[in-house]
Amino acid sequence: MSVLQRGRESSERRMTETVQSGPYKSGTDPDSGDATNEIVSTTYSGKGRIKYETTTVSDSDTSSQTVASQRLILSIPTDSPRLQDGDGVTVSASLSDELLIGRFYTVEGSPESGQTTSHRYPLKELS
Repeated sequence: MSVLQRGRESSERRMTETVQSGPYKSGTDPDSGDATNEIVSTTYSGKGRIKYETTTVSDSDTSSQTVASQRLILSIPTDSPRLQDGDGVTVSASLSDELLIGRFYTVEGSPESGQTTSHRYPLKELS
């Protein structure tokens, strides 16, 4: 077994979330008035790993505007279908952190390519 294959198997063992991803629509809950997001067509459903690469929000000052950002990554197996920029991602279950359940994200770019142990997509949290 190759080193890359062992790395992929190790990466998949750390995928403790169940995620769904695909095109989504935004709306408003008629009772509460809260914003809602719903995946309308599932591209991928299966194991994944949501990783907050930092627990602190970093501030930067560009063009006299302060911007706060936090880097989020979704890892899914390398044999998974490709997610598209702008797809929605929701967490339906988690063995490691139940606070992730119900959160909604959007894919914010392409995954890392090449000899990787998983597809890692940058995310933006919506809720």
